[in-house]
Amino acid sequence: MRDAVSDDAVRVGGRGALLAGIVFLITIAYTFGFLFARGLSTEMLNEPQHLLPWIHANTVAYVGLWWIFVIHLICLLPAPAGLAVIAGKDRASIRMATIAGVSGAVVGMVAAMVNAATAPPLAEASMTTATPLLPNVWLMSELAGGLGLQLRMLSDLLVAVWFTTTGLTLLRVAGWRAFAVAQLAASVLVLVVVVGKPFDWVDLEPSVGFVLALVYLWMGIALIRVRRAGTSTPDAVS
Repeated sequence: MRDAVSDDAVRVGGRGALLAGIVFLITIAYTFGFLFARGLSTEMLNEPQHLLPWIHANTVAYVGLWWIFVIHLICLLPAPAGLAVIAGKDRASIRMATIAGVSGAVVGMVAAMVNAATAPPLAEASMTTATPLLPNVWLMSELAGGLGLQLRMLSDLLVAVWFTTTGLTLLRVAGWRAFAVAQLAASVLVLVVVVGKPFDWVDLEPSVGFVLALVYLWMGIALIRVRRAGTSTPDAVS
């Protein structure tokens, strides 16, 4: 049996992970459904001369995307502590993994705010700056976008450290092996994207968000089931 503090960590962590997965899926649907219907495209994201005028015409919708993204990361904050209870919170490796998971969420929020804060003024500048000076605005947009991208990749990498470390431990915990395999698979995907992105080897970044959202959902459901059962395995709940 767990003590009250650990039991509360599992409860809050499970609910947070579940909400994080749901909100992350909403973020994806919002991007590829709502924003793309308003004219946004994947090609445009690398073309500031086309992206900035679109943002100027859709500022609220674009900034809203990053705030929804932040909300899912806020929901994720208690999840590492909840999962640590199952993996063994007193182990040094799990404590490190928990810190990496929380840090990943925080870095991801910073990345989102970089985009939310810089895009509107740059979009306004793209509409009011003299034509000969527009390349300077486009360059600043690329710098801001590049910073946001690198921070998001760092966020994903920290989450992968959390997943890998806890996953290797959970492989030895009954009832958690399938989830552990999913964690490790997601970590491999993140690593491929992080390593390949600078070289344009393969563009799997959009799929990372979907995979992470599904893992968060699975984590949340498993932790909630464990909390209700009062054991360390979700299979204890019929």
